[in-house]
Amino acid sequence: MEKKVKHKLYMGYQGLMLPIPPVLSEKGARKGEKGARVNAAALTDLERQVHHFIVLEMVNAREPLTAKMIADEMEIPLDQVFAIVDKPENLKTFIYRSDGNGIDWAYPLSQNNTGFRMTSSSGEKFFAA
Repeated sequence: MEKKVKHKLYMGYQGLMLPIPPVLSEKGARKGEKGARVNAAALTDLERQVHHFIVLEMVNAREPLTAKMIADEMEIPLDQVFAIVDKPENLKTFIYRSDGNGIDWAYPLSQNNTGFRMTSSSGEKFFAA
């Protein structure tokens, strides 16, 4: 059984929460989805494999992941890993390095406390990005 959930979007302005009309929030959601699809299509198979590897490793990692660690584990030359990680980070969709070195955010996970604690079906706990 599928239920349609009503979503209301609010924007903060000078200490007030103002509702955004559904017509505008739906338009923004469609634009965001279109942009995400374009960014996802821009990734090569190897870039997608690296992203998936990063996400799977982040579930249990206690420290931000480094390009060297990714290169060693995936047996990819280090300079190629730097280029691969730079691309999705520049797309501002999939990967983020808050210190410019270690990856601490890879959609859909974050190593930083985002306030959204998640538990996977296998029991791992993480923050949603």
